[in-house]
Amino acid sequence: MSKINIYVNSKNRKSDESPSNFSVIIPDGLLKCNSDEYFTLSVNSFYCYNDFYQCNINSNSFNIIFRNNSNAIYSTNKFNLNIGNPNIYELVNDINTKLSGYLTCTYDSIRNKITYTRTYAQTTNYYNMYILPINSANFFGLTNNVETLISTSGTESTYPININTIRALSIGIDGDISFNYNNMESNLTNSLYKASDLIFQMGINVPKGYLLDYQNVDGGDSFQFNLGNKNSIKYYILSVYDQDGNTISDMTDYIIHMQFAINKKTQTDILLKTMIDYNKQIYLIVGHIFDLIYKYLSHSI
Repeated sequence: MSKINIYVNSKNRKSDESPSNFSVIIPDGLLKCNSDEYFTLSVNSFYCYNDFYQCNINSNSFNIIFRNNSNAIYSTNKFNLNIGNPNIYELVNDINTKLSGYLTCTYDSIRNKITYTRTYAQTTNYYNMYILPINSANFFGLTNNVETLISTSGTESTYPININTIRALSIGIDGDISFNYNNMESNLTNSLYKASDLIFQMGINVPKGYLLDYQNVDGGDSFQFNLGNKNSIKYYILSVYDQDGNTISDMTDYIIHMQFAINKKTQTDILLKTMIDYNKQIYLIVGHIFDLIYKYLSHSI
């Protein structure tokens, strides 16, 4: 077995790329294997500062909606919370400033909830007023894409406020890389599992400004993958997502240590691969025969 260590520093990317998505070009001939060999990829370390924004374009949009006395939408006003890392009091101030004249909100520090009180006068056209979070439900303590009626007597947030919307960092890989066996991750829309490009994930377990650090000190194989590349690897692309698959567009620079190992295939591996290829050919031939029979019978009738 031979090993090639690649230390990737995102700040050394091309000028038109960002830490959220950049390419790593491999020197010609560095990562190559013979027909009786295969690659494994391991993530041995990762670190960056927790300096990216919790309130960003993936989590700051909401609407104020007015419905008339027939319950038809009369007006929709779009807003965005300030991008950054607000504390709860800065968040409340931001909402009060942006929605001045529409409502006021107050924060209950014991229950970690916000009460929204309508101040906009009720008329036939402006009969009912609603907050509709587009992707900002965590900051409002409400549900995304669900209208919440704001009353003049006060409407309390449904859930506790969460100003930390990014709970995990995920690194995905693309380009001249193929997995021998697919990674799987849950699909957010229907709970089914789908093929995944993720090679690394860690929780945000330090305060803002502190170092996020992963070290594979015990040599474990938690982030080790068999690759399907048969000859060589010329480049790959690294992308950074949050726990919901959203690109972290303002990702800070990071360093990741990736180790590629070239392993010898066992006779069992070679035999299994030969049998799989043989079965694929049989299925193709049988399928072609059935197509010919179907066409012959269709023309006979």
